[in-house]
Amino acid sequence: MESLWIDDPANLFTKETWSKFVPTSSMDIPTAMNAIVRFTVYVSVILFMARGNTAYLLAIPLVLALTVLVVKFFPTARTLEAFTEKASAKIREYTYPTGKNPFMNPLLTEILDNPNRPQAAPITSNEVKRQIESSFKQTTDLYMDTSDKFDLAQAMRTFTTVQSGVIPNDQDGFLKFLSKGIDEPDHSSAFPSRRAKEKSEGYVEAPGSMASLPNSTSKPTGVTPAGTA
Repeated sequence: MESLWIDDPANLFTKETWSKFVPTSSMDIPTAMNAIVRFTVYVSVILFMARGNTAYLLAIPLVLALTVLVVKFFPTARTLEAFTEKASAKIREYTYPTGKNPFMNPLLTEILDNPNRPQAAPITSNEVKRQIESSFKQTTDLYMDTSDKFDLAQAMRTFTTVQSGVIPNDQDGFLKFLSKGIDEPDHSSAFPSRRAKEKSEGYVEAPGSMASLPNSTSKPTGVTPAGTA
């Protein structure tokens, strides 16, 4: 995250920032505006040196003024819809759909190459849904007609985005989500956690359910060997 160039001009062209001249969806507003300024400076200088026309340099102060206005009227980035986030929450850093990974799931190659990858973008966002569909169309299957929306939907239905897109997966966080943070311990197989579902969601057991039966992860009680009783 960067400060806008007008607040810290020296940070606009440093060893760490000079190469960030293409704004991306993961950037906040000031960082994206700085990237646009760098791009404008680079292109204007190149065109001026190539054609000798000083008019190209006028684009620099114009863009500088526009970026200040953008940050003034839109100080925070567009928010992404999320299951538990309010609409006023600021944009976070996410992994977004790509042609090689439309559903943003952790890849085997990322375990070594990108172990600090951000969480997958929330699939409840309409914008992310459109990005998934657009990325899925970039298939290498030459026999698939991606213009047919029905066939495309049928092909996509076999894939899903896993609940934890980080490396390693956040299993503990997922279990806490299942228990809604009510009662401890926060293991989904524990009795208090299962009962918490009734408190938070108005859960109703199906007729004939036997809640007192042990589950597959219950602590074993052992048996008494024959002939020792």
